[in-house]
Amino acid sequence: MNIQLLTQKIPVGISQCLMGDPVRYNAGHKHSKICTQLLGRCFDYVPLCPEVAIGLGVPRQPIRLVKSDPSPEAEVRVIGVVDQALDVTEPLREYADSVAPELERVRGYVFMQNSPSCGLKGVRRYLPNGHGIDSSGVGVFAARLRERFPHLPMEEVGRLNNSEIRENFLTRVFAYDAWFRYVEEDPQPGRIIEFYTAYKYLLLAHHQQLTRALGQFVADRHALPLAKFAFQVRGRLMEILAHMASRKDRTNALMHLQGHLKQYLSRDEKAELTQLIEDYRLGLKPASAVLTMLRHYLPRSPHQFIHRQLLLAAEPAELGLCDFH
Repeated sequence: MNIQLLTQKIPVGISQCLMGDPVRYNAGHKHSKICTQLLGRCFDYVPLCPEVAIGLGVPRQPIRLVKSDPSPEAEVRVIGVVDQALDVTEPLREYADSVAPELERVRGYVFMQNSPSCGLKGVRRYLPNGHGIDSSGVGVFAARLRERFPHLPMEEVGRLNNSEIRENFLTRVFAYDAWFRYVEEDPQPGRIIEFYTAYKYLLLAHHQQLTRALGQFVADRHALPLAKFAFQVRGRLMEILAHMASRKDRTNALMHLQGHLKQYLSRDEKAELTQLIEDYRLGLKPASAVLTMLRHYLPRSPHQFIHRQLLLAAEPAELGLCDFH
């Protein structure tokens, strides 16, 4: 399996206001240059504004998440701030269901934060009297899409200003897209195993324990029907990649790759590579420096296992997708 990460732009859903379109309640927008100018190099956006789509118009009265009472079991509704008779909870859910077939083709989603429709986390919730009670809500449209697409990489636009979070999101989108191109249409055990094998060291860089557990799960593949097995492998892959890759775990993965090449290197070459990995561990060199040297030595190895490792593919940072000024 020869998995190529970027052959064409990847379809990604996005809150429409982030594209610069004036669709917010106050007829404004939240144009994100990170999305349009940086990530737009590899994403083909599918912009949606659920509030406009359900007929609220522009401009419109703001809406917010309202709990009937402070108890944990109290229902949360999306209510108008001015006209509390306006309840758009069900229209937002129904709109999410209606666009789900179209969104089957997207491989990620970027949401506007703090939105009662699109916020992924930390949305302010209120009591009917207008008193704010907490900031633990989730936008109704976003929550519904997360139910429909549990493995889809999702992120809030504000968090994408952080280069490490942005790199993690890109890694997840690339992996999700690769799964659909190489496995989803023909999820045979052999293809699933090849996919896991190609991602093994990249997964180790994100979470060693969960990666080893997934390896055991893949080895016991006959315990589940094929469709359920494929679904769970995809879910566990995406769960692992959702963990931020630590320097410690990346160093461990790079050392594994080094181990596969040692017998093909001279003493001086091995010493140079070992020192470079140590410099990365100490924060003195970027991961790209180690990867460049590993790729330089890669043709010496006849083993396809290492040639297929996605950890050796171009990282988002190397593609110029992480630094933005």
